Amino acid sequence: MTSKNQSAKEILKFGLGGGILEVAYCSLIAWLINSLDHVFNGPPTPFNIIFVLLLLVFSVAISGVLIFGYPLYLAIQQKYQPAIVTVVTSLLTLILGGVLIFNILIFNS
Repeated sequence: MTSKNQSAKEILKFGLGGGILEVAYCSLIAWLINSLDHVFNGPPTPFNIIFVLLLLVFSVAISGVLIFGYPLYLAIQQKYQPAIVTVVTSLLTLILGGVLIFNILIFNS
């Protein structure tokens, strides 16, 4: 194996890993929101609104790290092509995971 092949495998590994972790994180947040449904029934209160907004901000931060963390590291090292490939691989994995989950939910209903 050459160094270039190892680098390509590493890039794909981080891209796939970021996408899979993002799908898992989104699933966890969806489960959390579904589990808290009994807490938030009724009219919205300031607590409910603040909780949802804080959860949104926290989720955006976590998602940003999962999708753009390693590509940003590569871009800082001026490795722009691997950074773009990693982002694209992560996003394609995220899309594939979303389509898979959507199909499971649709066909099991």
